Amino acid sequence: MNRDQLLADFSPFADIGESAPRISEVRGKFTVSFTRDGRELKLTVDPVSGSVQSTLGRGTTKNHTSVATLLASELFANLRRWAQIQRELIAREAEPHRMIPINAKTHSGSCIQSINDVNNLLGSGARPRDATEILLIDGPAGIGKTNLISRIALARAVSYKATPTPLVLHIKSRGRVLSNLEDLMAFSLQSIRAAVTYDQIPVLVRHGLIVAAIDGFDELGDPNGYETAWAQLSDLIASVRGKGTLILAGRDTFISRARLLKDVNSLREGVDVVHALTLLLPSPQQAKEWLRTHNWSDENFLIPSVSVLLEEGSFALRPVFLKLLAVQIKPKDIQGEHERFLTPFLLRNIVSREAKLFGRAVQAIIPIVQIEAFVTNFMLETAREMADMQVEALDGTTLSWIAEAALGDGYPPDIVGLIKNRAAVVALLMNDERPGFKAFVHTHIQNYYLSRVAIDAISHGETPKFVRRNIFGAEFLLTFVDVASECASSSSSSISGFISRAQNLAQTYPHIDRGGRNIGALLLASLENVCSEDDAYFAGFQVDDAVIRGTAGPATIDEVIINQLDCRQADLGSLVFKDSSITSLIADDATRFSSSIPVPLVLITENGLQVTDADKITEWLDERGRSKKPTANPVVPDTVKRHRIYSLLGKACRMRQYWLRAGDDDVHAERILNDALWPELVQVLDRNGFLRVESRQASGGSSRFYHIKQAERILSERSSDTEVVKFFTDLASHIG
Repeated sequence: MNRDQLLADFSPFADIGESAPRISEVRGKFTVSFTRDGRELKLTVDPVSGSVQSTLGRGTTKNHTSVATLLASELFANLRRWAQIQRELIAREAEPHRMIPINAKTHSGSCIQSINDVNNLLGSGARPRDATEILLIDGPAGIGKTNLISRIALARAVSYKATPTPLVLHIKSRGRVLSNLEDLMAFSLQSIRAAVTYDQIPVLVRHGLIVAAIDGFDELGDPNGYETAWAQLSDLIASVRGKGTLILAGRDTFISRARLLKDVNSLREGVDVVHALTLLLPSPQQAKEWLRTHNWSDENFLIPSVSVLLEEGSFALRPVFLKLLAVQIKPKDIQGEHERFLTPFLLRNIVSREAKLFGRAVQAIIPIVQIEAFVTNFMLETAREMADMQVEALDGTTLSWIAEAALGDGYPPDIVGLIKNRAAVVALLMNDERPGFKAFVHTHIQNYYLSRVAIDAISHGETPKFVRRNIFGAEFLLTFVDVASECASSSSSSISGFISRAQNLAQTYPHIDRGGRNIGALLLASLENVCSEDDAYFAGFQVDDAVIRGTAGPATIDEVIINQLDCRQADLGSLVFKDSSITSLIADDATRFSSSIPVPLVLITENGLQVTDADKITEWLDERGRSKKPTANPVVPDTVKRHRIYSLLGKACRMRQYWLRAGDDDVHAERILNDALWPELVQVLDRNGFLRVESRQASGGSSRFYHIKQAERILSERSSDTEVVKFFTDLASHIG
């Protein structure tokens, strides 16, 4: 402990407009004086024992065992009050005994299945006195990263009085554009009414009193990429060295332990401690046990349309969907249903239920079908207004105005009033941290409605404000991929008009805002819906984040600059790249490439490994289709690879639809199911346990629904997966 350290610790706590702390040394002890809350504060610090005596104004002198206990006291941060408020706020939104189970693993392979396990990670590694500890939490959208941080914060707030441990400041990235970390800290402190300012947080973190948890770190980007985010983080790490601990949460494609150690300048490998925690889907058993606490029974799990949703690896196992199933959906609502897309299916059920809650007075004037249309339109316009305003929540007055606009004219004032009041409490909105504000229950739901708005607006020749101003990150684009596929599955689809208009707009858009980049990103996210007759030609734009899924239709990509492309499980074999470049490529064993794909500067594989050696990257791409030369594959026999059934299998496994049904007005599904080789493929898939077939009576006879189970395993073609190896061997024998 020295003069400089004391000055750094206490300067942020001096009153604004007053002079910096004055420090003197007498008989081996430091005396620190400054104005605090309008009164003179005098501190006597013993550098040997670390103890501190404080005297505020003419008050009595108090003793503190350390600078840390002084900072935690009512005189400074008042952490007891902080814990009390935080406990009350979080407890309103959470029922600890009914929270979805945790399923995660550390970078060293340890299994984590409780809040205690996560808490025990913090401080578990030996660290020097001047080190910083970081816990990375990664995983895809909707996996529960935000919920996990809230649960850690709640657990520590509850136990603080009995056993004080560092409290958690949950810092959320709430904007669609560049967010300043200090601004986000200030907002988070305001929401818990803390007697602390943002510039005091590094001091509290450095002394081990607070853990700063930055949630949505991958959203802290600027128009030039993520340099600002890394720079802010680097400064924060340097400023909290000592007993400081940080939590960083973000999507798995952006944030990783290896990338953090590589890109954050102030981080010292071997000195600073970095833990990594990857959140996984709950197991089917965990999901069922949790649903039982919400009055689901074993009989419900036997319903075919329910059981398929709870299979290993199912998208429905993500906490965001499990919560919708538990709270908003009844098993009987989905009995006998075989929906192609999960999100719209669940939302339609919720909207249908909400429409019945507007009351008899409203239903006497407006038919249920129109009320449902109103609720959907209200959600669309709410998502658009939030995006246009670059906010995550809206006040009651704004929501009332949106409801009135979504309803339209011609209704009695009393009915309009009833509808406006009810609209603000629909199940898809929840109370925000700010009183009187409402937010979507999850960003995935918000992104779903916003994706629909983008497709509809651009296909009608409009470029919305949020397209022109915001940064489209991977989380939004992943949702957009599914929404575009949903739209494209209909024969009366608007997706062709969207692609046609966006294609022209991307080439001619003036470089005055972010519109060109965002439209380009939407085009790339729509590639699996491109048909040969579309004559797709994407040219002359640059994008930051790009996401491609499924089997990309034939298209030419000319003079396009992509900063980061996530194409996991996608087939890009039909794309022709000309004079284009990719800086960073995220891919996996299921990805297939065309011979013209440019070699990226950085390759990020599914296990988070970053490859920068150009020769190694080229070799990796060549093994997955870039080279036309035959490559040794111990899993897929050459007879299968050369057969057209192999291409059909890849397209079927990459379909975004959950169920495939012929004659269901799904043009993309029909191309697969009407293929002459489909019955042959069905036999082999079914024989090896990779296919689920359901029959359902419908008008005109019985309909058959097909669901390929664990398609990603088939696409990955791993030699260690004995069941997949057996499947391809069987397929080779079947086609002779």
